[in-house]
Amino acid sequence: MAYAITSDAHRGRFVEALRGLADFLDRNPDLPVPRYAPVRMSVHPLYDTDAATEADALAEVERIAAVLGVTIRSEAGHHIACLDFGLVAYEAVLVTQAAMDRREARNSYRDCVSTDPPSGA
Repeated sequence: MAYAITSDAHRGRFVEALRGLADFLDRNPDLPVPRYAPVRMSVHPLYDTDAATEADALAEVERIAAVLGVTIRSEAGHHIACLDFGLVAYEAVLVTQAAMDRREARNSYRDCVSTDPPSGA
């Protein structure tokens, strides 16, 4: 299944902006860059492509993984295809609705737990 991911014009503007950032950093060596964490460009198929369903989005992550030449990492409803360029990475990410629902359920208890000691203790 092929998706019209972006128009050629949008893609060109995006790549030009990335080059612009790199050139700007080269011209301004006094500006800090991230020391420890890599910069990640994340593509989310349910939002950044024409994928209409989770199955379509997973197929797109699989397609992207094939283009990147990487294996998908899947854990707890998170499906990630990532190509690491050292300090910069390109990744396609799908978080399933079931994974989001599990997180929301866990967070629903957040206000029921307190680390403060009971009053009078």
